[in-house]
Amino acid sequence: MSEETKPNGTQFEGKEEYVKDVFTEIASYYDEMNDLMSMGMIKGWHKFMMKKAGNLLSKRCLDIGTGTGEIAFLLSENAGKDGEVYGVDITPKMLEYAEAKMEKKNLPKPIIFEVGDALALRFEDHSFDVVTSGYMLRNVTDIQKAIDEMYRVLGPGGRAVVAELSKPKNRAVRFFYELYMKHRVYWLGRKYDKGKPINGKYSAYEWLSSSVEGFPSGKDITDKFLKAGFAEAHYFVKSMGAVNIYLGIKK
Repeated sequence: MSEETKPNGTQFEGKEEYVKDVFTEIASYYDEMNDLMSMGMIKGWHKFMMKKAGNLLSKRCLDIGTGTGEIAFLLSENAGKDGEVYGVDITPKMLEYAEAKMEKKNLPKPIIFEVGDALALRFEDHSFDVVTSGYMLRNVTDIQKAIDEMYRVLGPGGRAVVAELSKPKNRAVRFFYELYMKHRVYWLGRKYDKGKPINGKYSAYEWLSSSVEGFPSGKDITDKFLKAGFAEAHYFVKSMGAVNIYLGIKK
């Protein structure tokens, strides 16, 4: 990955359509793979996100890149019957699974799931109290623009809470992390995606490891939050550096 492309992650022509096709392909086993690959830690990451989001009761919340809705469900449970939660994603197939899962849950109020572009949200300025995103920024064609949109739709005092994969900084931890990615994740991915290239590019789970390699993290991302206009930006290292949780607070 060249230094010219790394600040904006792994980019290539046709990325948006490729990403949509990847998540259409893996929608049916997305939740299962997330749980296996994270060794069950993903639920803890999401609970930490809710803690950083603050008091959500009766708040208006938006989950961008909602996928199958796991983070949106937590927002709804915490926002209560007087809150309102939207979940947007570019992949209709993922939203079908989110809708089906929601029917089996006893949520205080239905979530509004809809197709939407993280780089051009349909919502007006200052529309939400809280914005969340899980593992989406690696998949967009412009990281800064995605964060700018989060800032735009948040009202004063609003919070953006974002989870993203990263590579551990510690050399010893990174050694074992890379072994894990190259072996366990590789073979898990092969079990599901069969190594089938999508649109003549990576298979679904080859994209996972490739996108992490090319993705900025830590201060590089909090700097983008500050550039967007957030008054405060922090990151919290989880699972020895395999995941970062970012928090942006709008003045």
